[in-house]
Amino acid sequence: MHIVIAIDSFNDANGGTIATKRLVKELRKRGHKVSIIAAVHENPSDPDFYKIPGFVLPGAEASLENMKFLFGRNDYKVYEKAMKDADIVQVQFPFLMAKGAVKAAKRLGKPVVGAFHVQPQNIMAALGKTSKLLERFLWFTFKYFLFKRVDTIISPSKFASELLISEGVKVNHKVISNGIPKEYVHKHYERPAWFGDNLVLINIGRHADEKRQSLLIEGVKRSKYKKNIQLILAGRGERTEVLKAKGKELPVEPVIEYISDEDKLKYLNTADLYVHASIVELESLSTSEAIGCGLPCLISDSRYSAASQFALDERFLFEEDNPDDFAKKIDYWYENKEELRSDAMKKRVLAEADWYRFDRAVNEYEAFIEEIVHPSEREVIPLEPEKVIIKR
Repeated sequence: MHIVIAIDSFNDANGGTIATKRLVKELRKRGHKVSIIAAVHENPSDPDFYKIPGFVLPGAEASLENMKFLFGRNDYKVYEKAMKDADIVQVQFPFLMAKGAVKAAKRLGKPVVGAFHVQPQNIMAALGKTSKLLERFLWFTFKYFLFKRVDTIISPSKFASELLISEGVKVNHKVISNGIPKEYVHKHYERPAWFGDNLVLINIGRHADEKRQSLLIEGVKRSKYKKNIQLILAGRGERTEVLKAKGKELPVEPVIEYISDEDKLKYLNTADLYVHASIVELESLSTSEAIGCGLPCLISDSRYSAASQFALDERFLFEEDNPDDFAKKIDYWYENKEELRSDAMKKRVLAEADWYRFDRAVNEYEAFIEEIVHPSEREVIPLEPEKVIIKR
């Protein structure tokens, strides 16, 4: 099958772009042709890459430059060249290029679906603003550019789908997880000696205000057991230096740095608890990777986040933006380290992870796309007045 993905930037800029990259790689491995329309591609020599112009939002230059993200501008000649032999077109982000990409696909008679990878709060965080008026404006533009122009939208979680419905987007909704990447499985690693017997908390992701890593530091600072807690904030971003300065307030110096993929897997398999305070998530790639390795997660109950779906029970949730409640929960788990580190706990987490494994997610995606491109033929046979049966 020939699938065209229209996405502003095709790189590691954010969770949505990373998830798209992984999907494209697997689809190509399975024999599908996948063409990319984007302003940025990390591998410009990709023979199936179609480049369009890009731009940065005024006022968000610093944040977007740090993320290596450009918004795409419409180029109908590029769209038609990329889409002319396509079986289906999928538009990933509800920004300016989405309207043109949908229009081009429909003009060529191609089925087109949208995806839900970004909330208004993601943009507001990049702009450093909080405003109900801005939130409403962004929802309006998202609907205008994409959500009300397609017949079907793929969402990565039930939370995301329900959010769209609550915003009046009443098209067909399909929930398909981004999936836990294949390498994130439970493996035996020696626990690093420098962990000692500390309760080891790890968070992985871009250092940004909406990710709330500063709350994690503050929560550890308020813990009764702060002298026995090792915090790891793996990643980098515009707030890295701020976090390093705040981390000096802790009795056990936190690790605040970008780490290799190998160390990432090692720490997710040997730490005691994954901690996640982000207020904006449509699924949460980092928490899914953690459970893939069998690591339980302590998660914020933010009303703008789907990440809480990965919490095993109430003991693994803390109140949004509340460092005291976070401290209370990590104190509880410090006092119950044996349960946290037990084989039974790991089995519980891994059983939950099975629902989100990458192969399962891509299988669902393939079946969904196949049905869109080749809908089942139906033969309607009259039985008696006002009654029919549908034969597949």
